[in-house]
Amino acid sequence: MRGIAVYTAMRVALLAGVWLVIQVVTPMRGLLAIAVALVISGVISFIVLDRSRDTASKGLAGVFGRINDRIEQSKVAEDVDDEPADLGQAEAQAQEQSVGEGEQASGLQDGHEIAPGSYADDGAHRADGEDGGDEAEPREGQAEPSR
Repeated sequence: MRGIAVYTAMRVALLAGVWLVIQVVTPMRGLLAIAVALVISGVISFIVLDRSRDTASKGLAGVFGRINDRIEQSKVAEDVDDEPADLGQAEAQAQEQSVGEGEQASGLQDGHEIAPGSYADDGAHRADGEDGGDEAEPREGQAEPSR
């Protein structure tokens, strides 16, 4: 950080010196004088302040390197925190698989699935014409409805 402060102070001092010379020697004033001073001081600092700029860039690289290290450490910490959640999912899958043989998780067994849009075969929801047709046909094992 010291290198950055030294380079910045030297740049500002060089700019101020060039601006002062422009103010004393030339008739330029205002923004034009500042713009010309920026260009001239930039060229001079490119040549004269080479070592200071290298030192400042190494300091900045160190700062950003430490920031990147912190980011990587927090990513690793997040990954460690996520592992117990993965174990919980594995346990849930193991419980689903431990359902008895021939038993499905929905509670239906041995191919007694219900077709989409139809009622369960419990008779509670079924009445004449309630399934969308004009006449209800009896299912296997049910008595024909009386008319």
